[in-house]
Amino acid sequence: MNDWAQRKPLRLQGYDYSRGGYYFVTVCTAVRGENILAEICSGLLAVGAAALGGPSAVDTGTSEDPWVALTAIGEVVAQNIEDINHVYNGRVSVDCSVIMPDHIHLIIRIHDAVIQTPVEGWGQEVRNGPPGGEPVRRPGDGPPRAAAPTVALPKIVNTLKGLTSRKAGYPLWQRGYYEHIIRNDEDLENTRQYIRDNPWKWLLNQCQDDPAP
Repeated sequence: MNDWAQRKPLRLQGYDYSRGGYYFVTVCTAVRGENILAEICSGLLAVGAAALGGPSAVDTGTSEDPWVALTAIGEVVAQNIEDINHVYNGRVSVDCSVIMPDHIHLIIRIHDAVIQTPVEGWGQEVRNGPPGGEPVRRPGDGPPRAAAPTVALPKIVNTLKGLTSRKAGYPLWQRGYYEHIIRNDEDLENTRQYIRDNPWKWLLNQCQDDPAP
């Protein structure tokens, strides 16, 4: 079973989840262990962990990179994940994601609010203004446009869950979700690699659960 999905869905008390940064999110389907969203496929499955260990494993010549074959509802989930990049007016984007048979992983980035001053020919943008002060203003500046409205991680995830469940016609997801606040560049790259390796891990777990006779 996926090790991230074993973690309790705790939130960091007092943390502002509309704060700019990267967040690793896992959402699990209500039915586990079945190909609800996708099937993980491989051209040739060689027996043994070395063949299924991912790109860092020794190339035996007997295995191919796995790929994700989405189900119909998996296609809907994929489209809604892609839509996150567009519906929040540049405030939110998906850095990395994977759709697995019974869960999804994604890194959601909430961008810092941007206050824009529409000065003709300048295209000026002031990010959050100077520390402790008002946004930079210059003579002749037009009236500033308001900063992009804040949006919090729970709203992003719950909207994704609600839209896809309505499209499916039944409660698609477990209650809650699992999140990790990404702290630094190393944490971000490790999380990206974890997401990239997930199909390999799924195939490896299959071999361990269903050993060859």
